Amino acid sequence: MVLENVATIRTGVVTTRKKAGENDQVLYEYKLLNLKCAAAAGYLDLQYAETLGTSEPLKPEYFTQPNDILVRLSAPYTAIMITREEWCGYLVPSHFAIIRVDKMEASPEYILWLLKRESTKQKILQNISGSGAFGTINSKFFSTLPVRNLPLKKQQIIGQMQILSEREQELLHNLTVQKEVYNKQLIDKIYDSVKRGN
Repeated sequence: MVLENVATIRTGVVTTRKKAGENDQVLYEYKLLNLKCAAAAGYLDLQYAETLGTSEPLKPEYFTQPNDILVRLSAPYTAIMITREEWCGYLVPSHFAIIRVDKMEASPEYILWLLKRESTKQKILQNISGSGAFGTINSKFFSTLPVRNLPLKKQQIIGQMQILSEREQELLHNLTVQKEVYNKQLIDKIYDSVKRGN
């Protein structure tokens, strides 16, 4: 079995073709993901999201929905699953593949795990066009990706472990950032105190 048997796969929208020109009236505004939004640990960082103004409505299939898997088509080829309500409704640009798994056929979380396996990463690297860090992968590559057809219950167990692992990584990252800010403020406070002769 291959991925296209259990999922629909498409590339995001080419935003340069849809963006309202200087002489066009902006009738629609959309929240737009970009490459910076794809954190390497496998979650969306929405602080980098942008706004796209268009003069025409865009098709709903280009917007993030629950259980979608987005795969960045350039290095580091990050795969992210839409697991939170606040991640829904964002316009996906052509820098990403959108994979929508048929939940009657496979577990989206299991497919996410498959996409993140080292063996899959090696296949991606073997199929990139361009060189090194600038190489890109065609979203059609994912259509032929082999999927081992495990029972759904087994898939769900593997998938849930993957999701829990990623959530833990995100929490640890956030804790590190907060700790860094705290330590910097503490050191600055001690320095100011020493400078004043206290």
